[in-house]
Amino acid sequence: MTIKVYDTIMPAEPVEVHHDHGMTVEDWLKSQTEDYQRGSVQPVSCAINGAIVQPLDWADVVIGERDNVEFRVVPFGGVGDFFSGIGGFLFNPFFAGSALAGQAALDALINIPSMQSGGQGRQGSQLSPADARANTARLGQGIPELFGRYIRYPDYVNQPRKYYRDARTQAQHIMLCITPGRCLVETARLKLGETPFSQLGDSISYQIFEPGEDVSGHPAHENWYNAPEVGATTGSSGIRLKRGRSLSSGLDNVQLSYSSNEIRTTSASVYFPGDWAQGDFIAISARQSVTVAVDVDDIVTLTGDWGDADVGDQVRLRSTELAEANGVFLIDSKSGNDITIVQDGDPVTGWTEGSFQMFTRREDEDFRIDSIIYDTSFPDLVDGFGLSRFVGGAEDTAWSSFGGGNGYADVFLASRSEADGWAGPFTACPAGETTSTIEIDVFLPQGQGNIDNDKVVPFNDKRQIELQWRDLGETTWNSQVYTIDNATRDQLGFTYRLNLGTPIRPEVRVRRVTPESSELADLDRIEWQALKARLPTVTSYAGVTTMAVTIEGTDQIGSASNNRINLVATRLLPGIAGGALTAEAPTRGIAPAAVHVAKSLGYSDDEIDLTELEQLDSLWQSRGDTFDFVIGDGTAKDAMNMILRPGFASMTLSTGVITPVRDAPRTQLEQPYSPENMTVPLQRSFTARKPEEPDGVEVEYTDADTWTTETIKCFLPGDQGIKLDKLKLDGVTDRTKAWRIGMRRRRSQRYRRYTYSFTTELDALNSDYLSYVPLIDDIPGYGKASVLRAIDTDGVTPKLIVNQPMDWQDGESHVVAYRNAYGDLVGPWPATRGDTDYEIIAEVDPLPELSPRQEPPHVFFGTTERWSFPALITEISPQGELQVSVTATNYDGRVYADDDNSPP
Repeated sequence: MTIKVYDTIMPAEPVEVHHDHGMTVEDWLKSQTEDYQRGSVQPVSCAINGAIVQPLDWADVVIGERDNVEFRVVPFGGVGDFFSGIGGFLFNPFFAGSALAGQAALDALINIPSMQSGGQGRQGSQLSPADARANTARLGQGIPELFGRYIRYPDYVNQPRKYYRDARTQAQHIMLCITPGRCLVETARLKLGETPFSQLGDSISYQIFEPGEDVSGHPAHENWYNAPEVGATTGSSGIRLKRGRSLSSGLDNVQLSYSSNEIRTTSASVYFPGDWAQGDFIAISARQSVTVAVDVDDIVTLTGDWGDADVGDQVRLRSTELAEANGVFLIDSKSGNDITIVQDGDPVTGWTEGSFQMFTRREDEDFRIDSIIYDTSFPDLVDGFGLSRFVGGAEDTAWSSFGGGNGYADVFLASRSEADGWAGPFTACPAGETTSTIEIDVFLPQGQGNIDNDKVVPFNDKRQIELQWRDLGETTWNSQVYTIDNATRDQLGFTYRLNLGTPIRPEVRVRRVTPESSELADLDRIEWQALKARLPTVTSYAGVTTMAVTIEGTDQIGSASNNRINLVATRLLPGIAGGALTAEAPTRGIAPAAVHVAKSLGYSDDEIDLTELEQLDSLWQSRGDTFDFVIGDGTAKDAMNMILRPGFASMTLSTGVITPVRDAPRTQLEQPYSPENMTVPLQRSFTARKPEEPDGVEVEYTDADTWTTETIKCFLPGDQGIKLDKLKLDGVTDRTKAWRIGMRRRRSQRYRRYTYSFTTELDALNSDYLSYVPLIDDIPGYGKASVLRAIDTDGVTPKLIVNQPMDWQDGESHVVAYRNAYGDLVGPWPATRGDTDYEIIAEVDPLPELSPRQEPPHVFFGTTERWSFPALITEISPQGELQVSVTATNYDGRVYADDDNSPP
């Protein structure tokens, strides 16, 4: 980690070096100078690892142990103000080499009196940025989907477009996706950061579009690509423009003679550009006849003279006879004079066969002008050049001669010479895309003009910038010049739009036509701030609700990093009534959200247990249980269980039907399991408390009033909260609901300590997840299972006769139950002993059926408190064709004791 302080924006040695970390940028500055004050404009810039940190973010950005930090002066009013402000430090020998030098330097930099000092005088008004942000969708990510009522930070539908509406107003268009489906947006809760839209007045406007609605009437729908190469640099908001030489581009299809290392024109009255000088680089594309052949796989083979270009090298082709043979291609294979080529990673295929005239050259080859040959009759005209060959930017010292002869060629200025003074070229749109419209933004951070006493007057020579463009792979540039003429200290910005006509993939470069003045009284800095290309645009978004926002720069809106657009909305979904879906309406319901997820997977109404969902929906509404969240990723099953969790429910798939199962207090036991239908005996295990177990639950949820993350702790008597089980509840926005779920979890941890496992034939397939079942074992003192042999109805009370003696315990009350022909439990009823231990007298109603055509009923007997182990089935796993293994946990009513309580 290094913190360096510079007294200039130019390359130089730092005046101070520090080795501090673990504090914010703002805290570090305060430790170095008393003159620092928080604000959006500072006399120094801060860059961490090469990235500019905006002043309003200094209070939040922490300097890391491995960060490289640079502070540099920002000459807002020009270099005159800079030197007048820190001159006392720079030229005061007292500070030179002193341990106080760094702090004094920072004090001087922070306390630059640029707005009050002489030189250029006061600084003009800064141009307020139009700055709003949104979420950027990840490639392959599902569209985040709103359920219930929740805060939403919308995603970009396309790249936001900033532009200058006029010289002093920057605007931004943003197209956003709110959610799949329809929703009801609360307009009072539309915000930019923490500021409601309503407080920003005319600076911001918006329009919400229903799914499938035409969005073409709003300019935010346009799809503008922002070239990443153009933008803020260290110490500036754009690429600082300079002026270079403006040289002639060259000659097309000129007749040449080659001799030794020289070329000459042989066409009458054709001469080379006179502004080319020794040291400039030129490129030569020689014309030749190239034979095109196409094999059975449609692969193109070119036969011609390719010189020393080999596999992996690029060749540039230009042909007026074969349209496809224009551009830069990579040699994929070479055999003698035959080559195959690829472009954009794909083999070139499908060209017309035949012989065609092409201008060809190795792309990384150019020639340096070492001498100029003038016409003997007209000494002012350039007839030829003596050249040296360069390949890949390095001189080819083994080359000495062209080999002689005559021919036609394109001779043009090489990119390394023609780029002198230009910013760029940069490709305006991504690979595979074309555009017919581009824009550039230029920014004048100082304003513009000459300072004459207290006034700013226009320059005598109007300032101009030149924009050039061409289709990628072409050699000829097109040009457009823009004049910028102002007289003000105020910062200025301009957007220039250019219609290219035919869609192309353009490369663009920009430079000043007039040089930047070095006079202290001149405000003359011009920066290239953005390069944008308009790409094909969709005019509606099926299935999603979208929002278009336009924001104008104002002093009410800063460039804070938290300027994210956010809103609160409620989802519209069908409800359930009478076992069928109803019309869409705003809802926070759990059941509508669960049905929607199931329907989105392709399930029909018949494959969703709407009846059960409707019954649970009535219960959930009465309890106030809701699901409010934005689901962004995960599986459909994860989403379904997340939705059902606030209602203490889970998703199951029962015979192909999606069915919710709620974990709730039970009274009616279902299918019984005993040694009579178990193929592997019941295994019962108890989990004792361990020292490392949690003794409390901490629930994290989102509060619906503040939309911040809150926590609440859940304890049972005896809990000390030494180790907490952390539970993150997505979809719960109410403190009481979060506490109830946390208490359910804590009570489950304490009271569900038994695990049961056993195996049956196919009997267990009658049960489902969380089925409430009695488990009977043959442990003495607990319940006993037997088979019914007969029923005696001669007496007042029916008498069941079983195949095994029952264990009648003195002083205990007993019960009896049986399994009917459908596998369900019937009973239990109070029971008394008959004449023998095999006889059980009980008011059994209905009586079990005995039939030789089916298995006799199973009878279960025991004391009232211990006749069975009540359990909840947690897993049913078929094992082959005739075996089913089952896992269950003990049922304990204390688990549900806080389901309707409130937190202390």
